[in-house]
Amino acid sequence: MAATLMTIMRYALFASVCVRALCAQSATHELLDSVLWVQTSVEHDAAYEQAYRQARAMLDRARKDRKWTAAIEQSPGFERLPPAVILDIDETILDNSPEEAEHAAGRDRPGLWDEWVRQERATALPGALAFTRYAAANGVAVFYVTNRNTSAKAPTLRTLERLGFPLQHSADSIYCLGEKPEWTSDKGSRRALIAQRYRILLLIGDDLGDFLSGIRVSSEERRRIALTHSSWWGERWIILPNPMYGSWESALYGNNPAMPKTEQLRLKQERLRGMQR
Repeated sequence: MAATLMTIMRYALFASVCVRALCAQSATHELLDSVLWVQTSVEHDAAYEQAYRQARAMLDRARKDRKWTAAIEQSPGFERLPPAVILDIDETILDNSPEEAEHAAGRDRPGLWDEWVRQERATALPGALAFTRYAAANGVAVFYVTNRNTSAKAPTLRTLERLGFPLQHSADSIYCLGEKPEWTSDKGSRRALIAQRYRILLLIGDDLGDFLSGIRVSSEERRRIALTHSSWWGERWIILPNPMYGSWESALYGNNPAMPKTEQLRLKQERLRGMQR
């Protein structure tokens, strides 16, 4: 009886190890194609070039139209304000795919993101540098609203300076998460602060939260919120593709980052629409 129990326990342990290994492999594979698409595909670079060319065309149009604003946080009387654009940083102007590649390769470790930021090795994404320089050369202030935290601000500033992105030295160009108590991951309060002093011509980002507040809801509700300003996509709002991460992903598992990875994966798989009727 004892021998039988021992055998059962060994099989149970073996099964548990196999399940963990398979889950880890699945989680790794989740990112593999996404990261490779970002790093190797012509389509990725073309999408960015296309988006920033569209942004330049819309910028020229917006500069001539004093009633034009891209920020729903803009208050009446904005017509008299100087022009500005607001851009996200990560996967909008800076390529962080090498950090994501560590996850995809199964080399995840504590503090990986902070390590990557400190290395200051991020490169500019296609079209981003030319667009921001064009905006600045035409008298349009360029602001960067990011959910990088305050500890990342100094290395981020150095990275942008090294790459040649325009930075205003008379004002703070980078608005980080948590610099003020009200500056949460919802970027609305930061957009509102900039909109007090500037007419916002364009918003550019890779996440719905770069354009709207209150997006930490279900996938279905996010779609409804986005539809309220559907005419702004491609005109006032320029969105960029990011298949690696974002609020779209966390919406699939109830915006609960503490949820075990295995449960997150299960819920994601449940959202797949297959061929069965």
